[in-house]
Amino acid sequence: MKKFTLFVLICVISGSSYVLWQITIPTLSPSPSPTLSPSPSPTLSPSPSPTPSPTPTDNNGVQSIRIAAFNIQIFGRSKRNKTDVMEALIRIAREFDVILVQEIRDSSEETAHYFLQLINEASDHTYEYIRSERLGRTTSKEAYAYFYNNKTVDFIEGSDFVYNDTDDVFEREPYIANFKSGSFDFTLVGIHVKPDDAYAEIGNLTLVVQYMLETRPEERDIVVLGDFNADGSYFDEEDSSNPFKAHVFFWVVTNEIDTMTKTDWTYDRMVMLNTTYNQEYIDDSAQVFYYDLEYGLDNEEFVRAISDHYPIYAEFRTDLVDDD
Repeated sequence: MKKFTLFVLICVISGSSYVLWQITIPTLSPSPSPTLSPSPSPTLSPSPSPTPSPTPTDNNGVQSIRIAAFNIQIFGRSKRNKTDVMEALIRIAREFDVILVQEIRDSSEETAHYFLQLINEASDHTYEYIRSERLGRTTSKEAYAYFYNNKTVDFIEGSDFVYNDTDDVFEREPYIANFKSGSFDFTLVGIHVKPDDAYAEIGNLTLVVQYMLETRPEERDIVVLGDFNADGSYFDEEDSSNPFKAHVFFWVVTNEIDTMTKTDWTYDRMVMLNTTYNQEYIDDSAQVFYYDLEYGLDNEEFVRAISDHYPIYAEFRTDLVDDD
């Protein structure tokens, strides 16, 4: 497998110091960038090789799962006490087989477990979750959590960890976990990028992917997802000079898509290598889940009480021969 090395000199704004990245990544043949089509309907009222779970099948016999990321904006005690908001969040979570939840802010560390209980009380399926510790350099810390339908997805026991950020590049280090559905085994790298450090943090995600390829060479289905703050004043989405914009990385949530409830910016992203993009990823399936349109919510204040973000998601086939 050919490799290339990128040398990038970046000025880190918060400290006037300079970081030189030397990044070596397996060279993967590129494919054309996909285009997205947003979705719009209802109303609110343990082991390394687990047994594959059954997965949903469409009319053509294709088995697939939906993987999502959702920044639930200050998800803690206050939001937990809003019954109508929680009903909407529960319904949203159940739309997906795996959903990365970001911005869990709760010093009591009760919110993720409480959310799981409500999801399961309202569902015929049983969900489980894994959660990171609270992360951040200040007293305002956040946790990540992956909620997953245990009938369609298996968590690989003991595989989750917080990336060891020895150079303190990330405000909230990526939370990484391995899952399996049918014959599709995959690694999710969840991240909530600090807005003011967006260029440097996004660029250093290259190092996280490289670390995963080196430490788990048998696993190349790596999907990086979350709130990148990759637009607006924080990040020039048209600038291709960032290391994580190299041709080996496929940004399936593209710049034309609005992922925010208040603006038309594309903060939330999903990125993968071509081993996934050309195999399990279902073409043009990456979308934004516009819950206001889906659930007929016309009260803007209520929509924004749910979050200032919409979930992003994509569909992946689980019935193909494992390619790694």
